[in-house]
Amino acid sequence: MIHQTPATGNREQRIRDAERNLFAAVGADVDEFFLTLPRTGLRVRVLSHGQGPAVVLLHGVTENAAIWAPLFANLRHFRLLAVDLPGHGLSDPVTFRRGQVREHARQLIDDILDALSLDKAPVIGHSLGGMFALWHAAAGSNRISTVVAIGQPAVALPGVRVRMPLSLLTVRGLGIAVLRAPSPHRVYRRLLAQGQGSAEIAAAPDPLIQALRLSARRPENARTVASLMHAIDRFRRPRPESVLTSAELAAITTPAIFILGSDDPYLSIERARPSIDQIQDSRLYELPAGHAPWLVDPQRAARLIAEHLTAGPHPPTAEQAIAQL
Repeated sequence: MIHQTPATGNREQRIRDAERNLFAAVGADVDEFFLTLPRTGLRVRVLSHGQGPAVVLLHGVTENAAIWAPLFANLRHFRLLAVDLPGHGLSDPVTFRRGQVREHARQLIDDILDALSLDKAPVIGHSLGGMFALWHAAAGSNRISTVVAIGQPAVALPGVRVRMPLSLLTVRGLGIAVLRAPSPHRVYRRLLAQGQGSAEIAAAPDPLIQALRLSARRPENARTVASLMHAIDRFRRPRPESVLTSAELAAITTPAIFILGSDDPYLSIERARPSIDQIQDSRLYELPAGHAPWLVDPQRAARLIAEHLTAGPHPPTAEQAIAQL
């Protein structure tokens, strides 16, 4: 169940009701609290689960923190702190502007760690969350102890194509209209399947789909996401400033773990591998999935994550780790 702050507004209550059903379905006892961030002045929501070393989780665009629920029951020995990014879930909105998103991401992660009283912590990031974490590490900070990028990290790696339905969100005016358009549950599932993968959405519990659908349609969230997509992407390709250069990849000293689906729609593993290999201490694992592998196989994804977050100075090779699963 979820222990919650009182709801404000009918849509927020419906989001929380869907999340409560989701957490009951996966057997997770989740606490909700809010952080006021000193640098950005934003108020963000955190869903907390488990006991042990703290791990921060950052979701992808149009998602919210509840998308991590299938991992919660499989990572009980960590204190998972899943954050609703600004303009997602029940966090405050923000307007993103071209050329400023990287700096926003750096300040945001520092803000979150400060507000949680964490000098340093691992960050698990899906898509946008993984890109934010890699940008932060590429800026020279060592506050992220390990980056776990699950699913291609948005447009951080060279070669990514912006695909439907996300490409529609990059167009001024159209993005908000698409996000706010009324869509039946089944239609929304099909749109998610285009962005995440059919296996992912087939495996996703219905209450998760409902929580994501309601969250994406909040007016303030739609405005945030539309501004973000226009700031980081053109219609089909990322803006150059969003993509990490070879020099930036080579300068990352933070251990980086990539858990990628073999059918990720945004960038194939073959095209991603050369960029990942440029990161000094990186590991790449392939799972039979699309863009959100933990939705397809939460146990296997959780075991890979746990092995690296508890590993000593010599983590296992990809072959050794997969052989142990």
